[in-house]
Amino acid sequence: MEDNNQKFSAEQSLQVIQSMIQKAKQDVIKNSFYFLLWGWLVFITALLNFVLMKFTDIKQPYIVWNIMWIGVVASIVKGIKEGKAEKVKTYLGDTMKYFGISMAIIYCSFAFIFGKYDLWHYSFPFYILIYAAACFFMGSMMQFPLLKWTGLLCIPIMIV
Repeated sequence: MEDNNQKFSAEQSLQVIQSMIQKAKQDVIKNSFYFLLWGWLVFITALLNFVLMKFTDIKQPYIVWNIMWIGVVASIVKGIKEGKAEKVKTYLGDTMKYFGISMAIIYCSFAFIFGKYDLWHYSFPFYILIYAAACFFMGSMMQFPLLKWTGLLCIPIMIV
């Protein structure tokens, strides 16, 4: 059996590390579409929900959360296109992908539960809590302090 353990020179090792760092940075840049899309969708929808809940007589302010379907369709279409073109996978890229899928499962599950048991008037703090946790987690994974602070600053909004 032959030994596949190659000895790298210090320069080769440095090149491998630099290329991996560069690929991780490209993953963050590539996924900025999703951060911007979902960040703005959640922000606008939460703001509309809050305004309708606090300042109007609308009985179902949660209905604005249907705006999220725009993000679902856009993410699926873009994800399919990118999946076909992706040649190299990274840990960060996979983490972001599966975390996003997990968030979608949680949001959809809450929507089903809130709808089935007519608990929509309790939904706002739960959705904001999930959003806050997602922002904080992804900000930590990417070492992006602004995203972490966004998550932390959602906590007072959740309580109001």
